[in-house]
Amino acid sequence: MGGDENRTYRSTGRAWTRLALGLLLALLLGTGPGPAMAQGPALSTSYITPFPDNDTYRLEVWGDVLAEGLLNGLVEQLADEPRIAVHRRHRPIQSLLRGGFEEDVSEIVSEVARSNANIIVIQIGLNDRYPMRLANGRRVPVGSEIWQQEYGRRVDRIMRAFRAQRIAVYWVGLPIVRRMDISEELQSINGVLRERAYAAGQKMIDVYAATANQDGRFDPYGPDITGTNRLLRQPDGITFTPAGNRKLAHFVERELKRDIVQARAQRAIPLAGSEAEQRLIRPLAPAPVTAARSPSSTAAGAKQAPSAARPGPQAAEGDVKADNSRVAIPDTGASGRQESVTIDLPRPAIPGNLMALLARRTASDRTSQPGEVLVREIPGGLTLSRTISMAATPGAQPRRALPSQTPFFRVLVKGERLEPKTGRADDISWPPISRPVQSTPAAAEPEPAPQSPTPTRQAPQPVPRPTPR
Repeated sequence: MGGDENRTYRSTGRAWTRLALGLLLALLLGTGPGPAMAQGPALSTSYITPFPDNDTYRLEVWGDVLAEGLLNGLVEQLADEPRIAVHRRHRPIQSLLRGGFEEDVSEIVSEVARSNANIIVIQIGLNDRYPMRLANGRRVPVGSEIWQQEYGRRVDRIMRAFRAQRIAVYWVGLPIVRRMDISEELQSINGVLRERAYAAGQKMIDVYAATANQDGRFDPYGPDITGTNRLLRQPDGITFTPAGNRKLAHFVERELKRDIVQARAQRAIPLAGSEAEQRLIRPLAPAPVTAARSPSSTAAGAKQAPSAARPGPQAAEGDVKADNSRVAIPDTGASGRQESVTIDLPRPAIPGNLMALLARRTASDRTSQPGEVLVREIPGGLTLSRTISMAATPGAQPRRALPSQTPFFRVLVKGERLEPKTGRADDISWPPISRPVQSTPAAAEPEPAPQSPTPTRQAPQPVPRPTPR
């Protein structure tokens, strides 16, 4: 029995040990602050800190040659943005596959500790599309399981360095390139970055599909930020032109401004920081100065008390009362979940005399037919509506036909083709259709008037000649 009890105690001790290790692992994973929760006040849920120094976000760009071009695009794209100050010096990270990776990580950690940036945009991986040499000298191809595990471990080291300094990091994915084999390798790197960024609570901006054409293939030409078709890629088929770098920066700018707006909204949270931070969002209002009341002023106030209690003006007939409403609009939050944004729609009160004036003016101005509302569905679940009306001509009678049924609107606006009439110039039917001729009853010919008989003129008779004797 003693042996059975010892085995029972040992198995119970192993179970408690596994449970303790599991709880310790859960605590370690749960207490590791991501960029969204580590910045700013304890109650802030924004990805970027709501309270940057001097109320300006400092941005740095790290990475390889693609990141250097992205920095130039961000400098131009954010030139008119006072909330973001772009550091014009590029922080190089050429590759994560170098033999001295540990020394590179130590240097990156020291640079991050010295940096005062609030936002870091990083784009790496172009020089990592090669087989990786392991510690035992073995080479593994790009995209293999061992390659993804080792490359993901190195990416995690970089992410932890940024997360320790509570910096908002935006990982920019790699674009499509001219050679399909290189594009497939870059897609494998994008997959590792996407997975590790999601696990670390950092954001990744995928631009692979945005840099391809409509067919999903490489095209050096494409629309820039203004919609004009321009050359966006360099002759090497990898790097971008200045117009392409600015378009690439546009996708980063869109994500940055969205998170900055959300961070500014966190300033309205009560007790969301120190007193200095609270003074930035809720300055203390001075107390109203109340003058000491004298006996004379008290007596005057007592005399005017009945007039102060006089009821205010009552609402006249035809007044429109104030009606404030709210509209809930679905939106996608920073975490990717579907959220609801509430917008207040205030409507002030309108006096009745103003409503009567508007009604008279509307009745007197309606000399022509009211406009017609046209509704059209566009992609994305949106609806466009517009009102068209005929221009009133002085002295002309109003038309009864709807404006959308007039020939000029159907042809020039809607693009419809009018049905041709038989015999008209736009009638191109063949063989030509003979137009039926409507037979009209012929008018009765008047009877000729009776003519008076004219005497018949007889030919003159020859005079007989006398015969000679």
